[in-house]
Amino acid sequence: MNNNDELDKNVKIALLFDFYRNMLTERQAESVDLYYNEDLSLSEIGAHMGITRQGVRDNIKRAENILYETEERLGLAARFLCIKSDLDRIDSIIRDIESSPDIKELSSGVKHKINDILMIIHEINGIEA
Repeated sequence: MNNNDELDKNVKIALLFDFYRNMLTERQAESVDLYYNEDLSLSEIGAHMGITRQGVRDNIKRAENILYETEERLGLAARFLCIKSDLDRIDSIIRDIESSPDIKELSSGVKHKINDILMIIHEINGIEA
């Protein structure tokens, strides 16, 4: 596994963890949080939790499997990323409209609605999983 693959996996696990943390046991959740979000080593986590390095590794592997399987069944994280991407595209299109010389020809009512759409997009994007 190269560094990009490892980074991609770390980002994916962190995202899935945000969505499905409650599907894990307390110890699995703590292990994943410390490993992926706090960047602690297996040994450091083991010392903190009072279990072996192998116990931490087992907790993390079980948790990863649960997270992947839950996402496969529910698809919430993938749907979230798709919606976020679509909102970014809409935002970009509106920004293009706003920077167009034709914007002067639009009524103030249409300009106001464009601004309302932008505000809604930013409110939605502000809600993280």
